[in-house]
Amino acid sequence: MEAGLLQSMRVLGFTPYEARAYHTLVRYGEMTARELSSLSGIPYSKTYEVLSRLQEKGFVEVQKARPMRFKAVAPRDALKRYGEHLLRGLEEEHRQQLRSLEERFKARVEAVNQALRILGGRLQTLYEGRGALEASEEVIWTIKGRENILCQIKSLIREASHIEMILPSSLLNDLYEALRGARGEVIVDVEDERLRGLRGIALYRMEETPFKCLILIADGRNTIFTSESLETAFKSSNPGLVTILKHFFRHEREEAKPL
Repeated sequence: MEAGLLQSMRVLGFTPYEARAYHTLVRYGEMTARELSSLSGIPYSKTYEVLSRLQEKGFVEVQKARPMRFKAVAPRDALKRYGEHLLRGLEEEHRQQLRSLEERFKARVEAVNQALRILGGRLQTLYEGRGALEASEEVIWTIKGRENILCQIKSLIREASHIEMILPSSLLNDLYEALRGARGEVIVDVEDERLRGLRGIALYRMEETPFKCLILIADGRNTIFTSESLETAFKSSNPGLVTILKHFFRHEREEAKPL
């Protein structure tokens, strides 16, 4: 029996004996179990068991004679019927796996949301109860990771009543929604129609900026400034540092054009 035929039949769920038995019946026609054993090399003691399984699969017909005779169902018919059966089974298995995956996904999402609710409430209460861990006048805090940095910037914008900010165009998409509710002054390096939606902000345009860092001063007391790559940021309420950054901001604002 050709290796390719055997491999294909094994893909369909046939054992090597079943494949050899059906192949022999297709090739030589109707025969007894003993003849099949002789032609296929299947042990005679196994032939009836093998033929019975092929009959259940719809590939063999049996003539009740003495001795019983067996013949192959036409491959076109048998394979069409059996293939449809296999494909229906695979589709059902696929649906069941999808349902199981969706259920696990929903359970995981609910577990994560519940954990976030519990931790967000209890840990925030502890955090506020001992005083927010803002930078003291002697400390500069380092923040790592783009998402962490953006989260801190948005929080500082939303909590402030007045901001002074140098905003690189690369961060406009990330911070636009937070800026919509802000008040203050912002220096940008790009013209964008969306900037007209920032009603509470006085906008200034720099034709050229010497660097692509973000600087944010909130209420004249707290500041965040970033590296150009936004991989690192620094947060502080040190009066000396805040004063230096305010002077720098005002110098850049004088060089900029109002929008």
